[in-house]
Amino acid sequence: MGKKRKTRQQKIILQLKRKLAVQQTKETLSPKQLEARQEAIPSKSLSETQKKLSTKKPSNMVFYYDPRLIKRDILKTLILSLALISFQLMLYLRLR
Repeated sequence: MGKKRKTRQQKIILQLKRKLAVQQTKETLSPKQLEARQEAIPSKSLSETQKKLSTKKPSNMVFYYDPRLIKRDILKTLILSLALISFQLMLYLRLR
């Protein structure tokens, strides 16, 4: 049985729900941000926040994989491919 498709109306409703959720989270965060601070911000805490921001992955990347894992997967694929090709070649030469 096929997957049920969402109607245009259902998509609009879901989109509005997402917007409402974003607005509610902004409202809950805004009172904390609006409080005026009287004390000076130490330079150490500023550098820590800058480090945290710089270590964040870019938000425009959908998928992020560690390059070491990709290299390992490619190596495994190469080894298995070579093993299968050599096995086929061996069978070809034996049965000929």
